[in-house]
Amino acid sequence: MNDATESTTSKRSSWLAALLSFALPGVGQVYCGRLARGLTFGLIYGLAIPVALGLLACLGPAPSVVFALLAVVAAFGVAVAAGIDAYRLAMITRPDYGLKAYNHPAVYLLIGLMIQGSSIGYALHIRASLFEAFRVTAPSMFPTIAVHDRILGNKIAYRRANPQHGDVILFHPPTSEWRSTYIKRIVALGGDTIRMTAGELYLNGRKLPREPITDQAATVNHAGQTVPGTIYREHDDNAAYETFLAAGASEQALEFGEIKVPENCCFVLGDNRSDSLDSRQFGPVAYGQIKARADYIYWPVDTWSRFGRIE
Repeated sequence: MNDATESTTSKRSSWLAALLSFALPGVGQVYCGRLARGLTFGLIYGLAIPVALGLLACLGPAPSVVFALLAVVAAFGVAVAAGIDAYRLAMITRPDYGLKAYNHPAVYLLIGLMIQGSSIGYALHIRASLFEAFRVTAPSMFPTIAVHDRILGNKIAYRRANPQHGDVILFHPPTSEWRSTYIKRIVALGGDTIRMTAGELYLNGRKLPREPITDQAATVNHAGQTVPGTIYREHDDNAAYETFLAAGASEQALEFGEIKVPENCCFVLGDNRSDSLDSRQFGPVAYGQIKARADYIYWPVDTWSRFGRIE
């Protein structure tokens, strides 16, 4: 009789419950006999990062750093809360807790895999529909974005608004490399006329104001070399950003004739005007070729002063 009782009851270990729920949020609650509570924690864990990133997309630029960190902290916070809750549940569970049908290691593993699978599924949905991470492999956007910077592209930026002057976009180029993803800055929109003379841009006949920045290093690393030049602060409508022009730049980098941008298209240039494959070579980019707007640098390779929203 005693043997039968021992096989159907078992005291719950507080530390094991906490460890299970910290590693796989919700499993510790299931271990303590609270199936619905465990599944609820699993659902919250699966939604933690999507909700945090949704806030990142909806809120303005001011809290960008806070909400970028929130996306990481959210999942960890849910795991900690689930672990603490499971520990407390085990403490108040009767010593002669009657084992349920789902109190089996295989069931714990299955529920844990379901929770992690839902989290991965949400992450894949985010990548396909909301945000996607990219690593920059060329110096064409120096000094704004450096080689090997990691950036976050916002795929819903243009669902409620049209592209604007100064936006940095990720797009498929209208070339034989159309499967590749390029990153450039919009300098003109549909209906605008654009030309460059002596390295200066003229938008609709008006020269875009720019001034040299003397307190920054005017060099860019490319193929292991340092190229001397000048960094400028350029203004396009309400946008202001930095550009680079190498000393002794080629005529192709300094001059192109007037171009009228077709409707529903944009004209793009790299901020590194001396070393960029852009609309000067392949022409305007159709809005339909835009994948995302580059909004955040989340892993700068040189200085953390550039971490956060891209100007």
